[in-house]
Amino acid sequence: MYFNQLDFGRRVKECREQIGMTQEELAILVGVEKQHISRMERGTRACSIDLLVILATTLHVSTDYLLLGRSINYENISMQLQSAAFQLSMIAKNL
Repeated sequence: MYFNQLDFGRRVKECREQIGMTQEELAILVGVEKQHISRMERGTRACSIDLLVILATTLHVSTDYLLLGRSINYENISMQLQSAAFQLSMIAKNL
């Protein structure tokens, strides 16, 4: 697993387009110039960690998704929480 700048740029573009935002609108929201967004989307420019966090928040995705293409598996998290809640309730009954 490694960072691929071209894939990162494609994911930024895909997310931006899915919410119907232009490069210029995204640039304004995250505080950079439109050219910076364009270069990132083409994979010719990286971004700082600070900008990565702002991009993820603005595009409503995780930083993991932008960097590596990994999504959060909410179903798995929900099942783990339910299991933990059940185990805690069983412990509480035995107190």
